[in-house]
Amino acid sequence: MDETTIHQPQSRFSAHFVRLPISISPLYSRIYVGTVYKSFEQELATWARKYANSPADELIALCLLALEREELVAIGYRENLIRRRLTTMPVSDDVRELIEHALLWVWKDEEMHTIYIRGAIFKLGNWFLRARAFGRQLGGAIAGWSSSIRQHVPWSTAPLSRAAAISLTSIGSLLGKVPEEVRAHLSYGPFRNFCLFNVDAEKTAWLCWSRMAEVAANIPALPPNTVSEFRRVEADEDRHARVFQILSAALDENDSLVPTESAESLVQKIGEVGEFFLPRRMRSQSIGRNPLGSGGQVWSIEGKNAAEKLSQFRKLLDDGQLASRIRIRSEQSGKSLQNLKIAIKPTFMLGYDRRDTSIITDPELLEALAGYLREAGCNDIAVIEARNIYDQFFHGRTVREVASYFGILSSRYRLVDGSEEQVPHSYFRGMAQYSVARTWKEADFRISFGKIRSHPVELVYLTVGNVEWMGGRCDEFIFAERQAQRETAIMMLLDEFPPHFALLDGYASAADGLVGVMGCPRPQHPLRFYAGPDALAVDMVAARHLHMRNPRESSILRAACHWFGDPGGHIEVIGCDEPLKAWKDPYHNDLSAMLSFLAFPVYVFGSGRGSMFLPPMDETAFPPIRRESPTEWIGRRTMRLLLGLGRPK
Repeated sequence: MDETTIHQPQSRFSAHFVRLPISISPLYSRIYVGTVYKSFEQELATWARKYANSPADELIALCLLALEREELVAIGYRENLIRRRLTTMPVSDDVRELIEHALLWVWKDEEMHTIYIRGAIFKLGNWFLRARAFGRQLGGAIAGWSSSIRQHVPWSTAPLSRAAAISLTSIGSLLGKVPEEVRAHLSYGPFRNFCLFNVDAEKTAWLCWSRMAEVAANIPALPPNTVSEFRRVEADEDRHARVFQILSAALDENDSLVPTESAESLVQKIGEVGEFFLPRRMRSQSIGRNPLGSGGQVWSIEGKNAAEKLSQFRKLLDDGQLASRIRIRSEQSGKSLQNLKIAIKPTFMLGYDRRDTSIITDPELLEALAGYLREAGCNDIAVIEARNIYDQFFHGRTVREVASYFGILSSRYRLVDGSEEQVPHSYFRGMAQYSVARTWKEADFRISFGKIRSHPVELVYLTVGNVEWMGGRCDEFIFAERQAQRETAIMMLLDEFPPHFALLDGYASAADGLVGVMGCPRPQHPLRFYAGPDALAVDMVAARHLHMRNPRESSILRAACHWFGDPGGHIEVIGCDEPLKAWKDPYHNDLSAMLSFLAFPVYVFGSGRGSMFLPPMDETAFPPIRRESPTEWIGRRTMRLLLGLGRPK
């Protein structure tokens, strides 16, 4: 066997994985593996000489190259395409599920890398460099689509797509964008060939990020986390190469497993690379530490009238065995109930006017929950929230000030501003999130207490998304210069600091329509509560009741299923399991559907960093930081009119 070893950087991240030699058969190492890597190695050496006196220029060139490459594979490894290809392979369902999930994680990594490096480029340069970055990303997307169609879709299935892909790659070849050593591999063949080629491709990516880290270390002006993040991606690419090598060695020319391999042996080998490459049910270590994705029981209670609110809420807590779960947690932690740290994450910082409480957790329910926890023997109870983008435009938007405005103050709990107690934290997975609120991090038992709300992009915004403010500010993960997707930042928090119990308030009022997450002048009154130990399962049940045919239509819930496993087939609903009949989702009519479709790009690129998307704030309590310009006055009121976000009465 001809062996090539990819050496991992010695870091906190690589220490969790076993170093594995990349073993390629002589036939395939000669034909498929090596030429791309060697060519790229020579190109990097040429660049090193060219930019010997200008490391900043070399880094920019490398970043643009990395962006194009990451976008290419993010498109080329996309979930739907790989899943369709795997259905044609003569392997067992377990093996198919295993391969699909392993490549799903590779794909999600590459998506994270793309967003990260694009944001890094945006922070490095001016508008011209940004334009170049968009151009390179577009080129990568076109190349990724073309190459994936040629590698995975036969003529008989999609002749038009094949013809378009061949035309695009031919144009790319004429322009010198498709190297000769790559063109030889852009044909439909055994899936094994695809895996073998990507061993080489991932090795070139590893080499690129390794060089980027070396160059960045000599540029003191870069942000302090730059080199460590480059090393993190370098380690990711190493793991990807190892996964592709394991798969290529396990498959024969007909894409069947070779006689020496089985589902069990693949689980063992891929698990050595990283357990997150395995489906949840095949993991042995991480499955027990995180309740998300576990499914189980979800309690859904519907009352008859508003007067039953507190009694029904108490029934929900009793039925959900919250007190018992806290006692078990106390025993596991070795702490007494009195010393157990409880953190409750409600939602009220998007509140803008006390006449519209449809988007905040009911203060009476917070008081009742704290009282219940006191009865259970808990004394250290914190209610934690964090500031949002509204503090860029209005005074009085600290957590304590907003809580006081809505009457969220009690002797039964202490109020914590998560924005003021961010502590550094090195996350094991994900990119560009560097801190967490100390109270949330140190809590022994965490409760996400969300509110039923619609959302123009996510469709629903419930208990999983409710934790996002416990890390970096949300606006750091929304706009064009972001270095991580918003849902990735949320998953990073959930991965290391998950809630142990989820509560969802939809009783007295709930905000539906296009932008329920921002407010609702005429809210629904569902008389509904949800609860369960798995926040993802709670949200999936509630989402189904809110007319979502597939909860994965929400990017947050879809990402949670990718990270923690889809609990859909393992949920038992106890209580009311009926949809809310009067609920209006963001797609309830054609105009709303069109505006929902446009919401994300308009907000990211055309909202003036959120300045045009502001609710009709109670300016007596929250006076503007500065006077509106005529453009802002017109733009904000036009947006409110389009979004149906009038002043509450």
